[in-house]
Amino acid sequence: QQQQQQHHQLFTAKKNDEESSSAEEDGSIVGASLLFAGTAIGAGMIALPVETIDAGFVPSIFGLLLCWAFTFVTSLVTLEASWMASSSEQNNKSEGGAGFLSISRMALGIPGEILTASLFWFLLTAIIVAYTAEGGQLISQFLKEVFHFDDVAPAIGSVVFATFFASLATYGTSRVDAINRIFVFGLVATFIGLVGVGLPMVKASNLLDHSDFGMVYPPVISIGILSFGAQNVVPTLLQYLNYDPLKTRQAILIGSLLPLILYTIWEAVFLGLIDVSNVDGSKMEVMSVLGQVGGPIVTDLVEVFSLCAIGSSMAGGSVL
Repeated sequence: QQQQQQHHQLFTAKKNDEESSSAEEDGSIVGASLLFAGTAIGAGMIALPVETIDAGFVPSIFGLLLCWAFTFVTSLVTLEASWMASSSEQNNKSEGGAGFLSISRMALGIPGEILTASLFWFLLTAIIVAYTAEGGQLISQFLKEVFHFDDVAPAIGSVVFATFFASLATYGTSRVDAINRIFVFGLVATFIGLVGVGLPMVKASNLLDHSDFGMVYPPVISIGILSFGAQNVVPTLLQYLNYDPLKTRQAILIGSLLPLILYTIWEAVFLGLIDVSNVDGSKMEVMSVLGQVGGPIVTDLVEVFSLCAIGSSMAGGSVL
């Protein structure tokens, strides 16, 4: 009987260790939500007021709601397809069969998988090149202003930027999630600082007097689709959350609502600062408007905001 009790204790301890280990391996909904939101929120957020000023505040928010609905629905469709691919007999979990290549192979066969791989290569290459170029520019400018390193070329900054995220991706989604949280925190902190400067100067007349729903398409819709786009990270979130579709659905909902809230506040602040009647035919520069409102400190905040926005988007792209 004593031996049976010892065996029972050993079995219970082993079971508890396995459950604890499994819980540690599972990702969190918060982390997955931030990864989705960080992928969506990019440097395009700076361009939102520029592209939507002709439509006005109310039509712009209407257009952004349509873009959010499109992103949420298509993300759920992607989730369903990823779940089907991961559950199929040909693609078990040990092979990580939940990505777009697995979906294409399941639905279209080998030719569809090759075509999808080619299209994704072009898409991700374009995205990563754009982020790396802008990230290198920001790093070079940061080193020049803070440490007075005048000889650091943007190309060197791009190498540093790309090397950092390339090495980060080798550690898996959990490590990327941790770094992404830092970028998202910086994103939110600088966003609060920028909004805090501009909010007291917002005029309701600037928000409500000008409305042109005819300008919702194409400018608002095109920049909105770009600003919400994060469907490509859905298969990664499913795998990160241990192939739990319910948790992944919650992460997608929360992760897509965060950009919608941020964009709405962002639009309210900047469109509320600007009198459309005083804007000429050319597109005004958001940076110059921010500089006029808040001075050099706002310009610095925008640079940090841009770096965090690009970094969080690059983090999402590095785990695809």
